[in-house]
Amino acid sequence: MAGREYSEQEQANLEVVKKWVEYYNTDPDRMVQEVYAPDLVVKTMGAGTYTGHDHFLKVERDVLQAAPRRKFRLDHVHVDGDTVIVEVALLNPDAGDDWELYMAAVLIVEDGQIKFDRSFHNIGSEYPLWPGLEDADPNKPGA
Repeated sequence: MAGREYSEQEQANLEVVKKWVEYYNTDPDRMVQEVYAPDLVVKTMGAGTYTGHDHFLKVERDVLQAAPRRKFRLDHVHVDGDTVIVEVALLNPDAGDDWELYMAAVLIVEDGQIKFDRSFHNIGSEYPLWPGLEDADPNKPGA
């Protein structure tokens, strides 16, 4: 991020991302309720779409129950206006000390909260679906 001056909006959006990571790692309920807009849309490619605080809270609580020591590690941040692109590693020590799932997310921030979150995971045979997300998508048959 060195060498570029950010607008006031971009600086504020970087602060939102800092809170996003901090609260994900310490208080997922607070993350959902304070960092995400009430009418949020989270689309996790290959793992479902979540809308609104109630739905997203349930998903995050399911994940926390399945992987109680999971954390985010923020690797890179790219910001342009209301769009923030983050590259993170999801860590799950319960699956092994070296277990990491790489993810990129395109976040659209409106009025100081994340309104849209499009996340892309490296899910496959080597990295199965993130624990707790098995039943997260209400549009999945049988859900």
